[in-house]
Amino acid sequence: MYPFAMNRPSARPDRALERVYATSQELRIDDNARIVIFSDLHMGNGSWTDDFLHNGEMFREVLARRYYEDDSTLILNGDVEELQRFSRRSIAERWQSLYALFRAFHQEGRLIRIVGNHDLANLGDMDCFGSEEPREGVTLNCKGNRLFILHGHQPLWKYERFNRWIGYVLKYLLNPLKIKNRTVAHNSRKRFVTEKRVYEFARSRGLLAIIGHTHRPLFESLSKVDVLRFEIEQRCQEYPTAPEARRIAIRTEIDRLQQELLHTNRNVKTEAARRSLYNADFVVPCLFNSGCVLGKRGMTALEIRGGRICLVHWFDALRNRNALRRHPSARNLTGTSYYRVVLKEDSLDYVFSRIGLLGGILLGTPSATEPAPVVHADAVAPGSEVA
Repeated sequence: MYPFAMNRPSARPDRALERVYATSQELRIDDNARIVIFSDLHMGNGSWTDDFLHNGEMFREVLARRYYEDDSTLILNGDVEELQRFSRRSIAERWQSLYALFRAFHQEGRLIRIVGNHDLANLGDMDCFGSEEPREGVTLNCKGNRLFILHGHQPLWKYERFNRWIGYVLKYLLNPLKIKNRTVAHNSRKRFVTEKRVYEFARSRGLLAIIGHTHRPLFESLSKVDVLRFEIEQRCQEYPTAPEARRIAIRTEIDRLQQELLHTNRNVKTEAARRSLYNADFVVPCLFNSGCVLGKRGMTALEIRGGRICLVHWFDALRNRNALRRHPSARNLTGTSYYRVVLKEDSLDYVFSRIGLLGGILLGTPSATEPAPVVHADAVAPGSEVA
């Protein structure tokens, strides 16, 4: 199908990803689209073992004051509820105001829900509390280029085959012992295997893939450590020919980036997590990860607006007092102690051109398949629109 197709990943994970991709609904978007993607909320019942409790109020306020008010479409990319440990009813009772907000997005046709391994029980079952029937994935068609959004657990087949038994262990053994979740995010080897398999799948097909699951934010297939090192190198290359005023600014920027890199490395436990993922001569920017809502220092998300994609970090300045010093460009959400900082952004046109050139795939060419439905704000049934 593709004239310069790259090496294919191993058969089993490739089949799982191909199944999700082939059955995903395709929606067309343009440069006027406003989309925010959150994943891995792991909402519980408000007890000590509820991982969502730490950032739950911030998430609700940010969703209501920022993304609902600016007419963004909300994509919840899996593991919304922690159904392996808690019942849906107990979760819904604890987070009633948040479910009301989900329903408001849904009623305006601005909610897409995707299942993960921790809320897999929602698949094929209209969630009577959440208001939008979840799916395994969705594809956004942007000027003939495709963004494939899925949770990301599919390459590791055990999550679907043994999901029910994993749930029994969590609910009936770890809950009584008050032991919190031990997910793939805590296992660097499984995390890297998952990311690499999705990366290979997307690269071989010329897709931009967006996942969650590993809780590790990725932008253009690069981790935060990769991005910081790259930006330091860019400043160093610029310095010799820069005028004196710019040199002063560059020294300040490099100092800030070095401090951020040292801070990040101190908080990463394994050397594997600090290494570049793909061990390639060049990295095709085809894999993005929205991170999670469970971070000790805040939560991350991916935004698509104005033809650009960006990775953003939200934090509470009352709990994370050093964040404002590390991120002087952070913008306050009016009336709250919450701040938003853009960690990385790029034009979607530029990203897709690099995917095509570096991956050897011709993008943006006419497809032999039927065109995807055009998304209109006032002419699409609720749940199938991207605003």
